[in-house]
Amino acid sequence: MAIGLVGSIVTLVLTPVVFLLVNLEERGPLFYRSSYLGQDNNTRYYLKFRTMHVDADRILETDAALRSRFCVQQKLSDDPRITKVGRFLRRYSLDEFPQFFAVLNGDLTFVGPRTIRQEEAVRYGSDLNRLLSVKPGVTGFWQVMGRQTTTYSERVQMDMFYLDRWSIWLDLVIIIKTFWKVLKAEGAY
Repeated sequence: MAIGLVGSIVTLVLTPVVFLLVNLEERGPLFYRSSYLGQDNNTRYYLKFRTMHVDADRILETDAALRSRFCVQQKLSDDPRITKVGRFLRRYSLDEFPQFFAVLNGDLTFVGPRTIRQEEAVRYGSDLNRLLSVKPGVTGFWQVMGRQTTTYSERVQMDMFYLDRWSIWLDLVIIIKTFWKVLKAEGAY
């Protein structure tokens, strides 16, 4: 709860600056509302600062080659939908700060397995129920141990590793590594 409160206050401080930067490049909404599967197997939502062009979803839907590449990892290293300001926000994980509102609200934890969308559930196979037995986190084992450099199946394995070996000490290591990776702008795009 304390981390959610502190993170939410930082988000409120960042919001006017991010609003100006995002809208100087391209007018549009400040936030992107992202859906994920919650612990109850229902769709839930959290906010992120918008890092993509306003028509990013349409671009992905209409570009078959781009969509095909995206389906493999659920991320693109050279994603043409990301704005210049968005690249900066992502590099330093500033786009993630509005998720602290969901931590404060109790929908997310600070450390846990990564959120997944409904269409990603099939990739977890028989491990899906285990994944959904805990709240997802803003940061987690996958984010600090591989992030964009892993395959999706490795990501699933990392989520299961975290669940199998959870301890307060593992969470502390993940928190320390998260701050280090953010400061170094490592692994984000």
